[in-house]
Formats: sequence, C-alpha cells, structure tokens
Amino acid sequence: MAGGFDLAAFCDIRIAGPGAAFGHPEIKFGSGVMFGPLAAIAGGATAADLTLTGRTIDANEAHRLGIVSRVVATETLLDEARAIARSIAEAPLPALVRMKEAIIARRGN
Repeated sequence: MAGGFDLAAFCDIRIAGPGAAFGHPEIKFGSGVMFGPLAAIAGGATAADLTLTGRTIDANEAHRLGIVSRVVATETLLDEARAIARSIAEAPLPALVRMKEAIIARRGN
C-alpha cells in the first residue's frame, strides 16, 4: 500500500476509484516513510498525520484532503486517465516543458 501511495505522490495528477485506499502502514513496522512528496501535495499537517499514525484513508477523504484530483467510477478510471492525457497533450510541448519545470521547482523534487 505505502509504495503505491508514495508513487502516487510523485504524480502530477492523481485520480482514484471509489474503492481506493491510501496509507503508510509501514510506520507500524519501524520502516521509514516518505514525508516530503505527501507534504507538497497535502500540506505538512496532513502529511504528518498520515505518516506518523499509519492510518488508512479512503478515496473520498483523499479527495477532500487534495491528495487526489477526483474520484471516478472504477469502470471509467482508465477512460478518465486517457481523457486527462489527451487534454494535456493538446498544449504545445514548450509550454508543457515550462509548466513541468515550474511544478518541479515548486515541489522541490
């Protein structure tokens, strides 16, 4: 679970199905967790809560906390992801490169 959550935190846009769950349970086993990427998208207080407690949240709470952009029906998840990719691909490449550079600079990763 946690590896997937960390991977999602590095994504620019996150969508989830209603059955998705997010958490960092590895803190309960003494393993380190990735605080920084989560703090960049959800804020330090939320990241501290989730990384220190190891609690699991559902897709709706992840949406409320800004961790995912939207929650869509499982059967439309791939179509929604493709629609987002098509929308992004409509922009000129130089503009996308500049925007991605700004996103990386803001996140610090």
